[in-house]
Amino acid sequence: MTFIANMHVKVARRLHSNSLRYWLLEYLRRQPKGRKYRALILKFVKDRMGALLLVEVGMQVTTTISRGKVGDQVSVTVEIAHPRDDILSVGEVVEDTEDSE
Repeated sequence: MTFIANMHVKVARRLHSNSLRYWLLEYLRRQPKGRKYRALILKFVKDRMGALLLVEVGMQVTTTISRGKVGDQVSVTVEIAHPRDDILSVGEVVEDTEDSE
């Protein structure tokens, strides 16, 4: 009996997680193109490929990072968001930090 209940709980959790991810992707898809999002660098997977946390939506994504270290905040834009295909692609916004006068 406990086994069946645990199995149903697992299914319910997976359904909730998938539903939440779908609606987060749909939210990102509906936002204006070029909108910047704050992201926190969590870790580097390989070379400059980093795992980021999108602060506004609490979602983890992976993309290439040109500079920064773990714990730094970077700006990213959503390049592709397809909720039905479970696809999210983001790109780093490289901001010029030098004052040009």
